[in-house]
Amino acid sequence: MKIAYLAALVTFTSFSATAFAQYDYNDDLTRAVPAHYPPLIRLLITKGARQNTQDAHGDTPLMQAIRSGDTEVTKLLLGYQPNSYLLNTSNHSAATEAVLADDPESLRSVLMRDDTLQVAQSLGLATKLNKRRALNMFVQMYGAAATDEIGQGFLSNPLKYFRPGSQVALAFSPSDARPEVCGTQTSKLLLQGKICKIDGDRLSIEWQTVSNLDNTNTQCSSQKHFRLERKTDQAWDARYLGMCGAPPDYFPSVPASFDFRTFLIPEFQ
Repeated sequence: MKIAYLAALVTFTSFSATAFAQYDYNDDLTRAVPAHYPPLIRLLITKGARQNTQDAHGDTPLMQAIRSGDTEVTKLLLGYQPNSYLLNTSNHSAATEAVLADDPESLRSVLMRDDTLQVAQSLGLATKLNKRRALNMFVQMYGAAATDEIGQGFLSNPLKYFRPGSQVALAFSPSDARPEVCGTQTSKLLLQGKICKIDGDRLSIEWQTVSNLDNTNTQCSSQKHFRLERKTDQAWDARYLGMCGAPPDYFPSVPASFDFRTFLIPEFQ
C-alpha cells in the first residue's frame, strides 16, 4: 500500500505545477515523511509544500521525523530551516520529541535556548524519564550543575520557568460555526502565541497565529491546513487573535487568562 501511494504521488507531482495551482502539497508532505522517501520530500518542498505545515495533531514534518527515529529525513528537513518554536496540540515542541526519542543530535539542533519554558520543560522531561543520552547532551550544552538544577527545579516548581516570551499553544473546537476560518464544532483549531503577562499562577497570552488543523471545506479554503498570522492591523488582530489579556473576539470560548498548568505537556499532568 505504501509503495502504491508513493508511486501515485510521484506521478501526480510530475505534472505541471500550474495545472494544479490549488493543490495542497502540504498535506502530502505530512504523509510523505512517515513513509520515509527523501526524494519525494525534496520534490514536494520544491513544489511549494511548507515543512512548517501542521497535521491534524499539530505535528510538523520535523516532529514526525524525530519521533520515528528517522535521522536521514530529520537532517534533510533541518536543511530547510524549520520553525522549532511550533507546538502541537499537546504543547510538544520538536525538542520534546527529541527528548522522548532520546535523540541527542536532534535535540541540540532543535532546542530553542532562548525560550526558558521549552528548555526547562524538555530538561524536566528528560530527568523524569531518565533519558540518559538526552541528559548527556544537556550537560554538554549547560553543564552538569545547571542540568540537574533546571531538571529537578522544573519537576518541583514548574511555574518558576514560565516566563514572558515563552511559546504556548491552545487546541480547541469552536462553540459554533466559524466560517471565516473554515471552522465547525468538530474542527480542531490551534492558537499559538507568547506569554505576555504573569499574575500569580495565571497567564495572559498574546496569540500570534490561529490554525485550522483539519479543514475539509474546499469551498472555504483550498488548503486542508492553513493559518492566520498577526498583522499590523489592530482591529484585525483583536478579532482573530486578541491582545494581551484580551481573548479573540471571534472565539468567545477562549478565556482571557489561563492557569499555567493548561500549558504543561501531558507527561506532567
